[in-house]
Amino acid sequence: RQRQPRGSGRRSGCALRPGGPPGAAAMAVCGQGAEAEGFAYEYEDPAHPARLLGAFRGFYLDGLFTDIALQGASGVCLRCHRAVLAACSGYFKAMFTADMKEKAKSQIRLPELSHAVLEALVNYAYTSQIEITKRNVQSLLQAADLLQFASVKKACEQFLVRHLDTDNCIGMHAFAEYHSCSELEKEARRMMLLWQFEDVWKQEEFLDIGKEKLAFILSRENLNVWKEEAAIEAVVKWVAHNVEERIEDIYELLSCIQIDLDNVYLRSALSLQKKCRLNDNKIRSLVYNALNPSPKGLSKRPTATMYVIGGYYWHPLSEVHVWDPLTDTWVQGTDMPDHTRESYGVTNLGPDIYVTGGYRTESIEALDTVWIYNSERDEWTEGCPMLDARYYHCAVSLSGCIYALGGYRQGAPVQEAEFYDPLKKKWVPIANMIKGT
Repeated sequence: RQRQPRGSGRRSGCALRPGGPPGAAAMAVCGQGAEAEGFAYEYEDPAHPARLLGAFRGFYLDGLFTDIALQGASGVCLRCHRAVLAACSGYFKAMFTADMKEKAKSQIRLPELSHAVLEALVNYAYTSQIEITKRNVQSLLQAADLLQFASVKKACEQFLVRHLDTDNCIGMHAFAEYHSCSELEKEARRMMLLWQFEDVWKQEEFLDIGKEKLAFILSRENLNVWKEEAAIEAVVKWVAHNVEERIEDIYELLSCIQIDLDNVYLRSALSLQKKCRLNDNKIRSLVYNALNPSPKGLSKRPTATMYVIGGYYWHPLSEVHVWDPLTDTWVQGTDMPDHTRESYGVTNLGPDIYVTGGYRTESIEALDTVWIYNSERDEWTEGCPMLDARYYHCAVSLSGCIYALGGYRQGAPVQEAEFYDPLKKKWVPIANMIKGT
């Protein structure tokens, strides 16, 4: 045979490389030249993040490798790891990296935080879990805001939005403004203005609202009162609560309602009697005597916007129509994506309108589908499906949740009921109705 010169031609195929323990098969490396050398296997262990976090949790519980101690109001120290705290908290990251005196300390005092709240945040840093309740939510949010645990603060804010009602929306609005919680502030303001203002001003905490905030509320064009008399009564109640200090503000507040007042009469009457201890009946008499024209001539104020979703006219409709009472006009919103169904339930929660269930027109197939229309952004998103498909059912919102009750499936009434918790983003079964509807 003639031997081929060394280095000529291309080498290909598989080469057997001996090695390993005796008796082991030789390792085959297949490929062609540079292609074989350039091959790489990008391995990623999906369990690694949880395992790493679990390891640090074990170090924390056993007091291993800790390099900082946190001391709350109780005086009890929690020994932690700077790196873990800095990874979760902008406050601690700045403290341990900037040129601050705390950088060199082995113990940090946080006397404004209770031990329970501080321990809950530290446990969150090591576990990614924290329990939020009505009892601790405000303290947790305040602490998370101070220590810049952004995700915990956001979770507390969503919890408070979920529990907003006419009893607490005024206080929650002030709380949200102080702690820069934009979503909570917006939803509390929506409740004060667009929901039942007449229920809101009858609450005890309304009496402590500041003049500037009350003036802001009364001056909104979208304040949801049917007649100005309701807004006037709110002003009277607020002033009567502290006559000596507030009687001077009554004209300014009434001017926010945009009603005609006999300026000379009202100012003269208040000037003569401002040093007297007026009750709300006397103040009410002064105000109504100053009205021009009389209260019966007061105009109706616009109420909240009305939405008409879908419907049926020879075939299912998918249009969204919106009536604006300020301009007395109808405008059209974005069509509902799923347009082949009918007999669904519709209810709203804050700015979101939930369209639940229904059935397919061509097959009378009951649906568990949920679509959500955001009235502020004029857009649809698909929501979490219900546990039970249903049509002709009742859909209502209560205490920050959506309830789907009864209805029909396969032509027969059903008794199942369930509710959707937007915080947990899931439907939960509740007791069946006594009788299907």
